[in-house]
Amino acid sequence: MRAFCFALTILCAVQSILAYPRPDFAINGIVSGSATVKTAAIDLGVDIADAGKGTANLTSGYTVLSNLNTSLQFIGDEIVRVAAPLATQLTNLSTDNTNQIETVYAAINASIIQFDALISGGLNSTIANINNTAGTGYIVKQFADAFRNTKLTLAELIKAVDQLKSDVGKARKAAGSTNPIPSAIIRTYIPAKTVNNVITAIRNLRARVPLITYVIDSSLDNLHLVDLFIIALKDEVVRSVGLYQTSYLAFQANLVVELDNAYTQFVTHVGPTVSSIIAPIKNDLNKIVNFGFLSPVIDRLGTANYSANAFNTTFNNYKQNVPSLITNLTTSLSSSLCNSLQTVSKVQIANAGYSDFCFSKYSPRVFSQVQLTIDAFDVCFEKELARLMNLSPVVQRIATQISYNTADLLSNLNVCLAIVNPTAEGACFTTIAPYYAVLATKVRAHTTTAINLVDSETKASYNRLGACLYSSLSVTTASATDISNEAASCLDVGPQ
Repeated sequence: MRAFCFALTILCAVQSILAYPRPDFAINGIVSGSATVKTAAIDLGVDIADAGKGTANLTSGYTVLSNLNTSLQFIGDEIVRVAAPLATQLTNLSTDNTNQIETVYAAINASIIQFDALISGGLNSTIANINNTAGTGYIVKQFADAFRNTKLTLAELIKAVDQLKSDVGKARKAAGSTNPIPSAIIRTYIPAKTVNNVITAIRNLRARVPLITYVIDSSLDNLHLVDLFIIALKDEVVRSVGLYQTSYLAFQANLVVELDNAYTQFVTHVGPTVSSIIAPIKNDLNKIVNFGFLSPVIDRLGTANYSANAFNTTFNNYKQNVPSLITNLTTSLSSSLCNSLQTVSKVQIANAGYSDFCFSKYSPRVFSQVQLTIDAFDVCFEKELARLMNLSPVVQRIATQISYNTADLLSNLNVCLAIVNPTAEGACFTTIAPYYAVLATKVRAHTTTAINLVDSETKASYNRLGACLYSSLSVTTASATDISNEAASCLDVGPQ
């Protein structure tokens, strides 16, 4: 019995709540379905608010992305600014009892018209900026589609609201001074179909708004993805520039090694210095008057040992000039990859049907070009180093050839010293002097040949290295152009 009484109490309380007169649609009277209108309008407001929540945190500094980001967020903010009041007005309409029918409905109609005007042309300049900045019309087409469908539902809504206004007005007029308006009059003049048409129009409008939000948010997501790609590519360029510096520093170190090899081979195989050769008999030679004719010639025979120092200058010049071949690799790589970077970025920015696929296909190829270039540079350094390693054996052969010119010097001088007759002894030195004069000239010539060979070959190596490095950059540029063309085609035709 207590349970029955308790249930009866609850039932009566519920009935009293349901029967309590509440304001509906700008009149003081209960209209069936007004609560559903309110729920639908609140849901509409939530979806409209979502249109303005999209954002993209961009840090790459690429102006195309920042400009698009500004335009897309502006569209979302405008949708919220213009459409949110409509959702609020429809929510308030369901509980309005002011009897200010003309004022209430006029405000709703004005909001609908303002929303319609916004998506009919109020965003044209912003849409045009998006089209010009993105370089493709896919986003524009998506907005056009979303706006067109939204306009249709706005037309349905204004028609449904106008009919509701008309029926509410009839009910108000029929009720006269009776307040609240009796339910019988409301049921007579405000059919359930009229309210349901409003509900349907609100729900249909709500079903269209997420498409606008999708175009905004998905486009912003694409901007963020491209931004991350650009940042990663920048980091890869910085890393690769560091690798290039490591490579040419190693190459410079190897130049020092090859200099030491060439110098050592020359000095070692050119033979002992003339001063060391004649040191054992130097005092005896100085006693011979006629040795004065031979002494300057013998001094010239020793030029090979001292001229070898010229190798240092040649190799050091090469070493110092290597960094000047590519003074700013960051700029060079950026210039080579710029076109492909822009195209691949626009592929994703376009937000087209094949955007994700094409970006996923070609962005890694742009990325890989950086390391491929550095790899090609390493090959250039390795090739030139291998060629320079062939220089020291040639220098060694020239030095050996020079060594022959002093190989018999000591024995020939000793022959002259062995002559007992002073006159004949002096004549001996005088006689061999012209021959050693010729040999001294040959020593100078061979030494000059070795110096010129090292100088010419290091300069040739420097030029070959430069040609190799820049041809590698040209390959990068050509590959980047191919990537750009293929990515642009992929956006139109998709997977092949």
